[in-house]
Amino acid sequence: MAAPPPEPPILRTHDELLEEIFLLLPTAADLARASLACASFRRLITGHAFLRRYRTLYPPPLIGVLDVDDNTFFPAQPPHPSAVAARTFTGFDFSCSSFLPSTAGRTWRAIDLFDGRVLLGGAPEERTCDLEHLQLLVRELAVCDPVFHRYILLPGVPGDLTALVPEPDLLDMDTFLAPGDDEEDPLSFRVMCLVRCRRNMLLLVFSSVNGQWHALTFDQWSVSGTFDPYKDGLLNRQLVGRCFCWHPPFLNKLLLLETRSMEFSAISLPPEQPQCHNFVIVEAAEGMLGMLTGINDGHNDGGPYRLVYSILTNNQWHSQNVIPLPEKYGVILFGVAGGYVLMQAYTTSSPEKLWFFSVDVMTLQVELFGEGSCSGELYASLPRLLCAPTI
Repeated sequence: MAAPPPEPPILRTHDELLEEIFLLLPTAADLARASLACASFRRLITGHAFLRRYRTLYPPPLIGVLDVDDNTFFPAQPPHPSAVAARTFTGFDFSCSSFLPSTAGRTWRAIDLFDGRVLLGGAPEERTCDLEHLQLLVRELAVCDPVFHRYILLPGVPGDLTALVPEPDLLDMDTFLAPGDDEEDPLSFRVMCLVRCRRNMLLLVFSSVNGQWHALTFDQWSVSGTFDPYKDGLLNRQLVGRCFCWHPPFLNKLLLLETRSMEFSAISLPPEQPQCHNFVIVEAAEGMLGMLTGINDGHNDGGPYRLVYSILTNNQWHSQNVIPLPEKYGVILFGVAGGYVLMQAYTTSSPEKLWFFSVDVMTLQVELFGEGSCSGELYASLPRLLCAPTI
């Protein structure tokens, strides 16, 4: 029997071949420079379909700290690798209130920032309150793309769901952005509200795919036999891969929410961890959980400090690496985004003078990120020319 004829070669258009070449460029800065070479290159590179594909292959790095309410942006500074992308946002107006609908007596305040989107809540103008109180007052929610000035107003939580939380039982609420439930759709997102009640926890979830809210109820004892959300609280939310982590401040545990299965679990921290709250959870190799802890080896804030990197294997934390830091610095781990841990550094001799250093999550390389003080949320992005709409 004769062998079947060979399959015909896959024919690609000129544009498709160029896109494959552009995807091989080593950095986003190289891609931005290529887009300036000629009009046809720019058309291909700035096309939304190509940019979303590029973003999937090369997730945006941390480029700065953004305070949407005050429209202030603290960028990565040279010679940090993210400085090139950060510079493209110099003078950019990140405020969302200018294009959101206004309501008499209410103002929009930022609640969360994630994946190029900002979650905002409408709150009374005359009330001055911190973020935690603001979340309890929120009755209107909007998700915005500050770069492309797009927004979606979320429908109110249906009455049958709010009825699950009797007002006397409500302790507090953590409202935040989450990855979409359609991983193939880059415009997909979710908004979640983790509600702590006296007797249980309730997770309210809005999906952009169907535009509806639904609720999941979790009995506190089914999460962990020693976890009491009324007593212990939930702080320091982080997203690691597709898993949210919270650290109850008086327990030596992490509470985890897997965003695919929507199941809660709890894992133990190292026995010595209650003595140190200066740590962040990161994604290690092969999807494992890693932890970076700032430890003061001295008897005061003057240090010396070191960073200890540990990995969770077989439900045990194992130290993998120790990173010494200059003796003159005290450090506070600020957060994780875009492949970096950002830490704030200071000296006891000049505590008003601050520096920021980044730690590459994969290589553990420490680099100067910038000098100065700032507040807000960590902001990861490609250069502005290479941004694609997120809504």
